[in-house]
Amino acid sequence: MKKVLLGSTALVAAGLIAAPSAMAAERIQVGVGGYMEQWFGYSSVDEDNSTRDVDGLDVKSDSEIHFKGSTTLDNGIEFGVNVQLEANSNSGDQIDESYLIVKGSFGEINLGSENSAMYKMHYAPSDFGIGINSGDQGDWAAISGSSVSSSGYFRGVLGSTYVEPNRANDSEKLTYYTPRFAGFQIGASYSPDTNQDSNAPVDRDTGVSDMVAFGANYSGDFGGASLGVSLGYGTFLESASGTNEPEAYSAGITVGIGGFGIGASYAGADDSNADGNAYNLGVSYETGPFGVSLSYFHGEVENSSEQDTVHLSGKYALGPGVSANATIGYANFADEGTAGSDEVEATYVVTGIRLSF
Repeated sequence: MKKVLLGSTALVAAGLIAAPSAMAAERIQVGVGGYMEQWFGYSSVDEDNSTRDVDGLDVKSDSEIHFKGSTTLDNGIEFGVNVQLEANSNSGDQIDESYLIVKGSFGEINLGSENSAMYKMHYAPSDFGIGINSGDQGDWAAISGSSVSSSGYFRGVLGSTYVEPNRANDSEKLTYYTPRFAGFQIGASYSPDTNQDSNAPVDRDTGVSDMVAFGANYSGDFGGASLGVSLGYGTFLESASGTNEPEAYSAGITVGIGGFGIGASYAGADDSNADGNAYNLGVSYETGPFGVSLSYFHGEVENSSEQDTVHLSGKYALGPGVSANATIGYANFADEGTAGSDEVEATYVVTGIRLSF
């Protein structure tokens, strides 16, 4: 399998090198974009085995600055760059994603720190508030610091159907996407390990290594109705510990008729650190600048934690790139490891402004 991957990479590189010599019409000009979200809300939290008082008003934010640019050579091949800077202090990962893009009639190649094809090709229901699938309910329910474990929440089945094996997330990757044909597209990713923003050598005598992840989806319109279907699978080929290699899989479907939308998504993980599954169901309606959505999310990690969350959310477009959003939510997080002896139950009302630029 490794020889096949290395051989495929060599063929792609050879094809690019052998392409007709071409000069760019101009150098890459990098533009600035991104988003800012500022939220204000109230939470009422009922927590077992705690002396904290986390009820009350709060302000939370999420913002990124994106540096993007591209140029197209005379032979039609486009080269681009995407670097995403966390606009809030983040000691763990100040640069979120950073990768190179190559596009042409052959499809698209991404190389660098970025999510896999399995993640990026996944479909899930629309949600117009603070988010419920890879969302922020854990912040408003004050899970961090509680008696309930939040392990496996971020990019894992406790908090999302957007998953990758061993929660590889933005590890250094090589990804290829085919052109979309008759609504269908396929993607494949390779990552040497789970490391991000590091040029350290891969030690295959420790941890897991050589991840492969695949995604496929279909997007089409039928007489005013739209349909989206996605499938994803990923695994690691090597495990130094002798245990089974981590696996993850996902599926999603969305249907749109007029302003109405309905969707469902599912994910599962077979991982010694985070075995479990998740699913997300939702309906939505949009008309003009208005939108409303009702969503449900369930996620669980075996012998650890589970959550059940419901969101009623709305949005109103105030202008280009400016929207007002709100969520009324209920979240329940419980500790499975001790037969549900620890539990966090939260109700919250949140409103905010989203800016995209």
